[in-house]
Amino acid sequence: MLIYSQDGYGLGHLRRNLSITTQIKQLCPSASVLIIVDSPVAPFFELPPLCDFIKIPTMVKIDYGVWASNRLNMTSSELLPVRADMITNIALSFQPHVFLVDHMPHGALGELTEPIKQIKQLSPHTRMVLGLRDILGGPEDIFKQWKLEGAYDVAEKYYDKVLIYGSPEIFHSAEEYFFSEQMLKKTTYCGFVCRDDTPKEFSNSQLKKLLPNNNLPLLLVTGGGGHDANSFMDIFLDTVNLLKSKLAFQAIVSSGPFMQTEQIQALRDKAKGFPVAVESLGNDAIHFLKRADLLISMAGYNTTSEIMRFRKNAIIIPRPGPSAEQTIRTRLLTDRNMFAAIHPNDLTPERLAETITERLKGGSTLDDSNVPDMFGARNAAFTILSSVSVANEKEV
Repeated sequence: MLIYSQDGYGLGHLRRNLSITTQIKQLCPSASVLIIVDSPVAPFFELPPLCDFIKIPTMVKIDYGVWASNRLNMTSSELLPVRADMITNIALSFQPHVFLVDHMPHGALGELTEPIKQIKQLSPHTRMVLGLRDILGGPEDIFKQWKLEGAYDVAEKYYDKVLIYGSPEIFHSAEEYFFSEQMLKKTTYCGFVCRDDTPKEFSNSQLKKLLPNNNLPLLLVTGGGGHDANSFMDIFLDTVNLLKSKLAFQAIVSSGPFMQTEQIQALRDKAKGFPVAVESLGNDAIHFLKRADLLISMAGYNTTSEIMRFRKNAIIIPRPGPSAEQTIRTRLLTDRNMFAAIHPNDLTPERLAETITERLKGGSTLDDSNVPDMFGARNAAFTILSSVSVANEKEV
């Protein structure tokens, strides 16, 4: 199996694909999985046996349809053919039974269009599967972008299956993004993808010491990869200054691998004298999430999925842009009374302090009545493996 996981900034796509890979391996231990990544931190993630990463040059999304090289002194138009040639060579050499493409049917700026054509021609046994997060962005914006870049044409012509990592009860992606009848016939909703289980031990044993050994409420503040989380974390520390004489608690601020070193140090300096630790928790963040009495987070897919999966008490502060993804997700999930939310334009230390106090008193509002199917990784893995079995039977 080959996976295309474009994730220059952040970790969402990578973590989602790793969850699916883990389930593939549980269902089919002999499977070999190769993941094409452009995230600079991908090689530091642990993989199951018979799995590996292959790194292509990093590109990051600046705005809708606007990308830039993150490391090399090249324009995106210069870098795209380099990446496309690498992807083509990898796919044709690897000859996978399944090629799972994440998020964009045609890849970043259409870089997969030619590779996919060659794969279909020279590796006809390869099943093409498109995996989509439920909310890609504002429906009109995505429709215009996909139309302009030919993404709908690629999805209709070359893909055998479309998997949506979500639930139509919450967001009917196929309708919202104007799927054609042809696409609808090959579309399956898998449920939300997140880790089905968590490791028993810490990968970094030193971090275990941060878990409180008392009965004080634990607040976990997290911003995904961290590249744009500094602002609301700084406001959180101002909030701590307001609350410290009124409310007893401990807090951990998880900085993330993409937060700048100077920003982390500034947060640590500001947190001195407060019951707050500022650390990069890495893969051990899940231990703190499960222990936390209150989570304060942005509205990324993975974090909100884990909030639902583990029924956590939470305050969500969505990223305002450039995509409407997080604001849409926040609105839909708060409408189902899953957590509290504060729009970043309304975020002040006073407002956050008031909401923290309310949530610690009230507790989580998540239960079986408002939580959707959270076994998307296993469902996706089963669907992928089933599609290969069906294809093999037809060939026989």
